[in-house]
Amino acid sequence: MKRPSIKQALILKLTIISAFMVGLSYISLTTMSTLRANAEQIGTFWMQRLVTAREIKDNFLDLKLSYAQYLLEDTAEEQKAGKQEIDAAGIALDKIVAEYENGVRTARGRELINQIKPELSKYRELADHMIALQTSEKTPEAVRFFKENLEPQAVLVNKAVADLVAFILSQAEGFVTASGVSADSAFILTAAIAAIAVLIAVAGIVFAISGIANPIRRTASAMKRLSDGDLDSDIPYAGRADEVGEMANAVEIFRQNALNVVRLEKEAADSRSESEAARKAAQQRAEREAEQLRFATTTLGGGLRRLAAGDISFQLSEQFASEYETLREDFNASLRQLGTTIGAVLQTVHSIDNGTGEIASAAQDLSKRTEQQAASLEETAAALDEITSNVTMASKRTDEARHVAVEANVSAQRSATVVAEAEQAMRRIEDSSEQISNIIGAIDEIAFQTNLLALNAGVEAARAGEAGKGFAVVAQEVRELAQRAAQAAKEIKGFIQKSSTEVQNGVKLVLETGTSLKSIGEYVVQINQLMDAIATSAREQSTGLAEINTAVNQMDQTTQQNAAMVEQSTAAAASLSSEAGRLRDLVNQFQLDGDKSAAGMERAGRAFEGNMPIRLVTPRRVTQR
Repeated sequence: MKRPSIKQALILKLTIISAFMVGLSYISLTTMSTLRANAEQIGTFWMQRLVTAREIKDNFLDLKLSYAQYLLEDTAEEQKAGKQEIDAAGIALDKIVAEYENGVRTARGRELINQIKPELSKYRELADHMIALQTSEKTPEAVRFFKENLEPQAVLVNKAVADLVAFILSQAEGFVTASGVSADSAFILTAAIAAIAVLIAVAGIVFAISGIANPIRRTASAMKRLSDGDLDSDIPYAGRADEVGEMANAVEIFRQNALNVVRLEKEAADSRSESEAARKAAQQRAEREAEQLRFATTTLGGGLRRLAAGDISFQLSEQFASEYETLREDFNASLRQLGTTIGAVLQTVHSIDNGTGEIASAAQDLSKRTEQQAASLEETAAALDEITSNVTMASKRTDEARHVAVEANVSAQRSATVVAEAEQAMRRIEDSSEQISNIIGAIDEIAFQTNLLALNAGVEAARAGEAGKGFAVVAQEVRELAQRAAQAAKEIKGFIQKSSTEVQNGVKLVLETGTSLKSIGEYVVQINQLMDAIATSAREQSTGLAEINTAVNQMDQTTQQNAAMVEQSTAAAASLSSEAGRLRDLVNQFQLDGDKSAAGMERAGRAFEGNMPIRLVTPRRVTQR
């Protein structure tokens, strides 16, 4: 097999390195495009889908609270206002459901939203029946219908919405997983290509040393021995089929000519006896040829010494004898070809520097965007955590209000018992009046405490914002009921004070007191039922927010892992750039001429490196909430 020339070998190696660099750039750009597309899917579409689904649940909660509030309305004006609130809540719910349906992209998403719509329609049909009962002044039946029918249907609606939220979270997690797989694959391929490119570059360095520099140095040493008169030593690489072999063949011609000169001198000595004139002519011719040979070998030896020192910026300008002129021209042509080849090597090395710098810059931009996305997810998690805390506090306040309502109910039942005893024993009416006065005082105190608790609950609901709107309305109704109870207690006290002087009207007043206490007990029972419904809804909302908080934290951790992988890719690009710099330093040992000088290209490469800094991104720790 014919040995390839130095030029062909260098071009082949540089072509392979360039192909690997193109592949590395393509993989990096493809990976960055995939990660950017997945990030846009998560940030601009699925997170918006999640927000819309949460708005569906919140608007349904508002509608549910509006129906519950309607049960507390007594007058026609209050019922009319409550009906307007119900209509407004229903319009808002229909609007957000339609908005979500218009943005559906998947068959599963459309199936889930179509499951929610029938459940909502059934809930509103049941609610219309409850409103009809309330309008017909059948409040106990309406309350019982609300608890037995609307509450179970509300659970079905919330379950359908929860399934939709779970589907959205699973889709977002799928994109996050795909991003991680793409980043892992890109990192493995990038590392493999970079390692192969480094191995090829090292092989090129070994070839430059063993295949170019060492043969030239040995050839120069042989020429020096030849110029010193050693004609017995063989010329190395004489049969080699490349530029070094051509130089060695030329030196071998010098040696053969020198041997011919020696032979001629010997023949001239043998024929010295024939003719003095011929001897002198032959001697002069031999001396002239020897001088020409010494000049040629000395000049070539000096050129080879400069070549061995790395200087290829010169040419042999002084002409040789006609038989040696071809050797000088071949030597000069070899120098020019070698200079062109090394210049091409330098240009390719700097092209590699440019490519690695661009890859590092692109990886840097990707790292910044990944870090910004991680920061946004962390802020979202913190906001969700705060909302969850507020909802939990609202649920706790609701439980406290329900407990107070139970105590008020117990007190009302005690008062009813006392009134029954007063009806059966009018003889003890004076003693019972004092006991009733004490009990009414306790009711007044309970009403005062209930008023304070309702006021505190209203303040907490106002702090909760939109999520506590319905709870604020219920708290206001509780406060009004407490004020009514306090007013009734004051009236009963007045009746008790007059009982000592108006014994004849005592029975009538006691009956009126019993009726009022019975009404208070019924109101307290209704309040207790509504408080149970509000507490259940608040707990469901708190559980849903906790699940969303956990999912967002998992997405934050995955984004941080992607940032670490980008950092590893950046480090690999920096390592490849360093290896290319080492190759450039080795080639810079050769001195070129003109604008292609090694020093000038080295300065250009270092200036490029100075303009392309590589900054690694440190991944942040994610705290699980």
